[in-house]
Amino acid sequence: MADIVALHKLFSPATPPLCAVRPSATATVVYGFGDASGSGFGTTFLIQGTIHYRHGQWTNDHQEASSNYRELKNLILGFEEASAAGLLNDCEVFLFTDNTTAESAFHKGTSSSKPLLELILRLRCLELHHSLFLHVIHVAGTRM
Repeated sequence: MADIVALHKLFSPATPPLCAVRPSATATVVYGFGDASGSGFGTTFLIQGTIHYRHGQWTNDHQEASSNYRELKNLILGFEEASAAGLLNDCEVFLFTDNTTAESAFHKGTSSSKPLLELILRLRCLELHHSLFLHVIHVAGTRM
């Protein structure tokens, strides 16, 4: 049943989205002074020489969630905000993360964790509906 729900979300637009073959711009997600550990979160985008950032504190509900969930949700919230502002349309994005679970779930397209699967689906929908060329690359936390 979850597969049917996922397909419905991916193919929900009345008009199918056009899929670009090559991007016209590049954006980079940069982890600078933070991530989604502990009670806080932050995401930094470097887009055509301009830094766009967001940061804050998790609600009590989110603080109880797994670190894998918080890390991925933080990135997706950043993507959703930047996409809504039109900053990532038709961009190639290199996302560097120290979260191997998020990287694995993105490349496999699924997760045994329902909350992580829902986040991966949101990310795939953003990729599809905003013509993103998304690369998720693991980098050890000691190198970030």
